[in-house]
Amino acid sequence: MSIEKTEAVVLRAVNFRDTSKIVTFYTRRYGKMSAMAKGARNPKSKFGSLLQPLNYLQIVFYRRENRDLQFVSSSEYVRYFKSLTTDMLRLSIAMAHLEIINRVMHDEEENQSVFNLLVDSLTNLDTPDTFPKNVFVYFGLHLADELGFKPDFETCLACGNRIDLEKESKVYYVMQRGGAICEACFNRMVQVSSVTPVSASAISTLRSFTELSPKDAAAKAVAEPIQNELSNFVFVYLRKHSETLQEIKSLKFMVAALSPPVREAAAKDDSEGI
Repeated sequence: MSIEKTEAVVLRAVNFRDTSKIVTFYTRRYGKMSAMAKGARNPKSKFGSLLQPLNYLQIVFYRRENRDLQFVSSSEYVRYFKSLTTDMLRLSIAMAHLEIINRVMHDEEENQSVFNLLVDSLTNLDTPDTFPKNVFVYFGLHLADELGFKPDFETCLACGNRIDLEKESKVYYVMQRGGAICEACFNRMVQVSSVTPVSASAISTLRSFTELSPKDAAAKAVAEPIQNELSNFVFVYLRKHSETLQEIKSLKFMVAALSPPVREAAAKDDSEGI
């Protein structure tokens, strides 16, 4: 057994027996892990309200190899995301981030890029003058890249040429293959199934989000209809590529924030998109 210290974001906390909690963290050094916090529900506990979802902490815990449940001994704030508690849309999107991370990441597999992506996303959601849907889109795109199913917005799957967005009004995205078909190729095809029409403006924004920093993407001015289209695209894309994301409880809050046509499309059982 060793005493370890690491940064961590609280993903989930459940009560255990009369006074304790079992907390799921996503940590910088150890990836996702669960730990017992003895006495955390006691009114005089040193943990106070620290072990609540969304809190970004430094934790000290007793670590034992090959053990599913560790023991956390102390914690303190690295950053308190105050704005997330006062804005329902930002809070809903933040909680969706936690749920996605909890579902797709394996226990005790370090991935500092994913940890930084999560912290950057929560930080930008907590920052005034950012666009919360932008944050979700950026998070989803870059998480997909980390998990090995990075979407391609540059090249047509059919002809292999770069898609010229100045000449295209829309492209047709094949979610399962992670690539697009240009309008000209689509019109020549006799039969095409399981494609999602995406506007050229949305594809242009998606391209930019693959290159921008998290901060710049969060602050990029994007028209609300395009924000909704992008949010729907990321919803569908993540669900199409991960069986663990077929049902996301936090999804209902995010979907409720979208315009009615997008809300209906995002709720489709077949997840084929707009």
